Amino acid sequence: MPKSNGSRRRARTALIAAIAIGSLAALVPGQAAVAEETEVPGYYTVNPVESVPAEVADKKGPDHVLFWERAMLQATREAGGIAGPITRGGALLNISVYDTVNSIYPVGKPYLSRSRDLYRQYGALDPAIDYAAYTALKEAFPTVNLDDDLAAALALPTSATARDRELGKIQGTKIAKALISHRATDGSADTTPYVPNLAPGHWRPTTPGVPAGGPNWGKVKPWVIASSDQFRPAKPGGHETAEALLSSDIYADALNEVKTLGSANSTVRTADQTQIARFWANDVNGSYKPTGQQYDHTMVVLNKYKPKASSFYTGKLFGVLSIALADAAIVAWDAKWNTDFDLWRPQSAVQNADNDYNAKTVGDPNWLPTSKDANGVHFSPPFPAYQSGHSTFGATWAGIMKNWFGTDTMPYEGTTDDPNARGVTRHLSSFSSAAAENAISRVYNGVHFRFDTVAGVNGGKKVSSYVWNARPLG
Repeated sequence: MPKSNGSRRRARTALIAAIAIGSLAALVPGQAAVAEETEVPGYYTVNPVESVPAEVADKKGPDHVLFWERAMLQATREAGGIAGPITRGGALLNISVYDTVNSIYPVGKPYLSRSRDLYRQYGALDPAIDYAAYTALKEAFPTVNLDDDLAAALALPTSATARDRELGKIQGTKIAKALISHRATDGSADTTPYVPNLAPGHWRPTTPGVPAGGPNWGKVKPWVIASSDQFRPAKPGGHETAEALLSSDIYADALNEVKTLGSANSTVRTADQTQIARFWANDVNGSYKPTGQQYDHTMVVLNKYKPKASSFYTGKLFGVLSIALADAAIVAWDAKWNTDFDLWRPQSAVQNADNDYNAKTVGDPNWLPTSKDANGVHFSPPFPAYQSGHSTFGATWAGIMKNWFGTDTMPYEGTTDDPNARGVTRHLSSFSSAAAENAISRVYNGVHFRFDTVAGVNGGKKVSSYVWNARPLG
């Protein structure tokens, strides 16, 4: 029986909505599309992200996306903690902001939701970003007072009218709350305690009173990748047990390398290698942490090469970058905690080398890593060594940046927030060379074996490639 005109219209509307919104369930496994299904002609036309209408090009004031990136870095300094929750906070912030700016002027498809009321309301751009960011960061960093940041953002020069401000407040808040609700049961609140296995090779605390860092983070629901173990690395050296690994030549070589290069009292580590170790560390509370450095370097690159980029450009870049870094944290922490290779840190390995089944290693109970806090106290991060989180984050960042800009070679002067290297800059010739330097810094710091960093770089490359090709933001 032929369809009625009404049936044809409903079928056409459904088809347009399906094409327009896209299959978020396919792009973001386990997540349902909740975007408002309202036809707006041309809404989902993917415009060149650098091509914006005159209403936007002529807007007054600075980019509020970058304002809130800096606010996030400061919140990270104040809150401290491990990478997982910090990357989750970055994703909450940047996806909320992206879905907000994309509601005003579509440069892709929504990650989760959009506001029909914001469509082409260019005057509401700044306040909408401000309230989306403020709402997301309050959720991510509940112990940090962000009211002053909001007041400062709202006081910046802007073209927004009183009506624009109210519209931006309502809709930006709404978009952020939708994402917060969507992630409410993602497993990030799991506090199941970790029970250490004190057999040789397994991770054990190195600093009394400091608990295991994020033993359940590898079980958090990913943002785009299919599962937390999708890119789980092969076991170090292909060895199936800790005893087999520890008795192997690959382990002896790796331990002896880090024992020499990564010692607090090393006599063979060069001045440049020491600077590399300090520059990329950012492990201690009070710094912007390893992923904060990736956000900071992104802003350095933007300031050099795209100083006049719009909020639509920066909003989409930080949106996809934040997704990749958040999934990278889940991948790295899955490798650290969710296998029987919760590998001990070099500090434990060297101090206990006389009991590691390997005749080619010699113990030193007084050995300490290069890594140190602002007070000069040497320490190792409170989670397993394999795979390296820094290396994973660095390679993930490099992959996204290379794909975004269409080239790996964009030289820039990188900065750091580590208390032992503040004021230091390093010339970085490419994104991949920055990632490689970040990775080897962990050996120089004495907190990772070389095979930890290799696994991290490989994992980061896989995460960035998968996220980029999945096109979660179009």
